[in-house]
Amino acid sequence: MAVLTGGLAACGDDSEPQESTTTASPIDRSTDSPSSSESSSSSGSETSSASGEGKVAKLPEEAQAKTKEGAIAFNEWYLTQVGESLKTADSTTVRAYSSDCAFCDEIAKTADQFAKDGITADKNPYSLQVQSAKARTDSGYRVEVLLNISEYRKVASDGRRGPAVKPSSITLVTNTKQSAEGWRIHEVVRTK
Repeated sequence: MAVLTGGLAACGDDSEPQESTTTASPIDRSTDSPSSSESSSSSGSETSSASGEGKVAKLPEEAQAKTKEGAIAFNEWYLTQVGESLKTADSTTVRAYSSDCAFCDEIAKTADQFAKDGITADKNPYSLQVQSAKARTDSGYRVEVLLNISEYRKVASDGRRGPAVKPSSITLVTNTKQSAEGWRIHEVVRTK
């Protein structure tokens, strides 16, 4: 499947996210090199930068509130930034707003590899809908999100386009906690 080559742990209950033996990768690694037989009429690809070289995206005000609504807004913003990291091949923001999160680290490594290989996604393929948010006993929130991944293509720095990565939808649960710096994603688990 285009989205889950690494897979995410499946758990169908309302328990807190648990570490799994399976990690997540919502990108297709089977087509990491764009096809040389396909050409592109795009106006060029975005400039990419490796981890630590980019700028951290500004967190919107509504995503800073230490409330349930703030946790929801943060998750909406963060997961959009995860998709953006594939478009820009820049892991800086993904890394800045996560802590001990295998899913986040995997996405960041993918964005770094894209930068190294001179590849970007032709668009941010992610859109999402928050399904629920429940307070946790550690002052954080368990936020359930339907993540829709639209069809996209990997584009090389010379404009060559890879095959289309097929669209899909997955349900994720995040463990979102406050730290001295604000909200951070600590874990992401696939439930469906």
